[in-house]
Order: sequence, then C-alpha cells, then structure tokens
Amino acid sequence: MTINKDTLLNELNSAVPDFVIDSDWAQDKLGYLIISDLARYLCEQAELSEWKIVKQGMDFLERSLEAGDPYMHDLVHEALEVFLSCSEVGEMKKHFGLRTQALWNKFMEDTYQQVLRDKDLR
Repeated sequence: MTINKDTLLNELNSAVPDFVIDSDWAQDKLGYLIISDLARYLCEQAELSEWKIVKQGMDFLERSLEAGDPYMHDLVHEALEVFLSCSEVGEMKKHFGLRTQALWNKFMEDTYQQVLRDKDLR
C-alpha cells in the first residue's frame, strides 16, 4: 500500500501505536509537524532505551521511503534533520533500514560527523 498524505495518519497509528498525534495537526493533515513530532518522540524513546518503539518508528520511516510518494520522502528527510539534534542518534542509526541509511548518508552524515568533531573540540 502506498503511503501518502491521505494514508499517513492511519499508517503511522498502526506502525507506532504509542505515539500520540496532535489532534489539530491530524485534522489539518499537517504532515511536516506530525513527522517532526514523531522524530522528537523517537529521540525521547531512544534516551529512555525504549528500542522497540524506536524500531517501530524506523520501520515506518523505511516503509515511507519504500512505499511512499515524494511527499513522504520529504517527510522522512525532515525526520532525519530532527535526528541530527538527538543525543542518541548514534544508537538510533543502528535501527535504520537500507533506504533510510542511504538517505542519511547522502544528506546528514557529513553534518553529523561535523557535530561530533565540534563536541570533541569542547
């Protein structure tokens, strides 16, 4: 099944049932706000070592790249940008699927490595 703006809410609710979608954003189908909240939620779950939930979220992102339209691909890219600020992103990356990892490598890895270098200089 294709994941797109119309199916996002149902697919996300099924994939990550513990994630609560803001009702106002759901009503207006504000995908960028929803996916940013999801990314922050996954960061929080990683900090709590709730790897089952992190894996659910990463599987959803991977399926969004595999079975999603260009809109969903943009949303996954947005989530990866949020992950750059996660303290546990190094561990979270272990749960990336192949497509998510490829997108990360193409657009985020250089920035991530720079952030790590900057931390080492402090």
